[in-house]
Amino acid sequence: MSHADDAYEHPIVHHDPQEGFDSTEPNTPAIWLFTVVSVLGLVLVIVAVQGYYDQIYKQAVYERVLIAPSELLQDVRNRDAWNMTHYMYGNLDKSTNRVRIPIDKAMQTFAAEAAAGKLFYPAKATAIKKEEPGAAAAAPAGAAPAAATAPAAKAAKPAKK
Repeated sequence: MSHADDAYEHPIVHHDPQEGFDSTEPNTPAIWLFTVVSVLGLVLVIVAVQGYYDQIYKQAVYERVLIAPSELLQDVRNRDAWNMTHYMYGNLDKSTNRVRIPIDKAMQTFAAEAAAGKLFYPAKATAIKKEEPGAAAAAPAGAAPAAATAPAAKAAKPAKK
């Protein structure tokens, strides 16, 4: 089924093979083979990377979480648990009169003292300075900015000892 060149509205330009025009059909089976091999290779790489990641992750979880702690660490944890639950002298001699109490007893004592208001804080109680409501209203309108900046200027100066 060939067509004549005059069957179209525009002229058909025939290229000279010397110009580099490839008039052959593309090799379709080779293109499909390359595409399928590329997709399969990509899937294989994705599966391999995912498998490697899973292996490394499982190994890290085992090392950090599932492996039994060393005997030395377990001894330290047991000693700390014993110290938190038993009475003991502070520095192992009775001369200082300091006694360590179990944590449960300490929390109960602290809660009882807090409820009774007997907590000791090593700071002085300071009264809150209250502004007089009449002082701001009594000042003239022109003097208000100067009066407002005076306390700020006092606060900016360091206190002399």
